[in-house]
Amino acid sequence: MDKEIIKVENLWFRYDSSWVLKDISLSIDEGEFVGIVGPTGSGKTTLVKHFNGLLKPTKGRVLINGYDTRKHKASFISRFVGYVSQNPDHQIFSQTVYEELAFGPKNFGIKDVERRVREVAKLFKLTGKLNSSPFSMSMGEKELLAIASILSFDPKVIILDEPTIGQDFVSYLELVKLLKKLNQRGKTIILISHNVDMLAECTNKIVAILNGRKLFEGSTDVFFEKKSVLKKLELPVPHKMKLVKTLRFKERLLDLDEILEWFRE
Repeated sequence: MDKEIIKVENLWFRYDSSWVLKDISLSIDEGEFVGIVGPTGSGKTTLVKHFNGLLKPTKGRVLINGYDTRKHKASFISRFVGYVSQNPDHQIFSQTVYEELAFGPKNFGIKDVERRVREVAKLFKLTGKLNSSPFSMSMGEKELLAIASILSFDPKVIILDEPTIGQDFVSYLELVKLLKKLNQRGKTIILISHNVDMLAECTNKIVAILNGRKLFEGSTDVFFEKKSVLKKLELPVPHKMKLVKTLRFKERLLDLDEILEWFRE
């Protein structure tokens, strides 16, 4: 049986007199790759900020790795959940790439910081840039560094908020490849995105939010078959699913590698 890493029970939240989140309940298991979708202003970012303890429920509760976020500080909850903001410039602050990668492990009192930094740098192809300034890097490189700095303290869950904004296509492909690799290694990944092709390629589950309420929770395959839901969210069908339908595959294939293999055969 899969272990539940995030449980949201009847979550209500408001900043002032207006409710931003309304009676949301959902569950995320360890190792899932979950997409959070919804129009701008629907409450997606507010929801995930409850996952790392930055926000506390007005009503209801949120459990992270079994811990009630209302009873623990954000600094404790964030040990389990790493959050990568929309703009890496808002997250990066160190003078060198090495210092940026080392900050998390040092902050959480993790031993052998040097080894942790070297391992993460190798995974993200940043070994040759450890002494470089992060502020001289491209937007794609900064995004990878922001993710790497979170991974350096080895959280169970990684949240990415619109990670493809401002990236070119090559950087996008590198990011998709990396996130899939991290998920295959057991990381639970939560992706906020309007990019339906990325959602179809990477995720196995979708949670849709509309006007602060949960509209859908289920498998990615099922989600993209629900035309009425996509219409409400103003989302198109992913290109790969259009291709699969056009070519009349006997079974729906969402993975690009599988589609390419079909052409090779």
